[in-house]
Amino acid sequence: MKIKIEISDGKTKSNLQIDDEDHFTAKQKIDHFLDFAYNAPKTTVTSKFTPEILPEWLVEYDMKNLSQKEKLSILLEREHIGEWVRSQDLKEEYEQIWGGEIKLSSVSTYLARFYEEGRIERQGSRAQREYKFTEEVQV
Repeated sequence: MKIKIEISDGKTKSNLQIDDEDHFTAKQKIDHFLDFAYNAPKTTVTSKFTPEILPEWLVEYDMKNLSQKEKLSILLEREHIGEWVRSQDLKEEYEQIWGGEIKLSSVSTYLARFYEEGRIERQGSRAQREYKFTEEVQV
């Protein structure tokens, strides 16, 4: 069975597609998708677009009870293990996936903390710095 759900506010649109899932898993994914849709901030002219397809792993987390640091850690764990990434790219991806804004300075602070804890590598000057997660990040 294939289920497709589309939510649109006239400016942005989000889609969820579920393929061949059991009843419990499908219901859980739909519930999380609706939570995301109703809790995401309203879009403005300056806001980023909502991704058209949300990552499937997103439904595994209770979005209401996660801190920014935890969300950033999860994003890195799920999407960027073993690859170099810039803080600006993480900021944009964070806002698209989690549906909320985060300051670039906050992203940089969390990345610096992860580095101090030995959880990531970094390279480049301050202006061109990149970060690499070589193992799963645990909050």
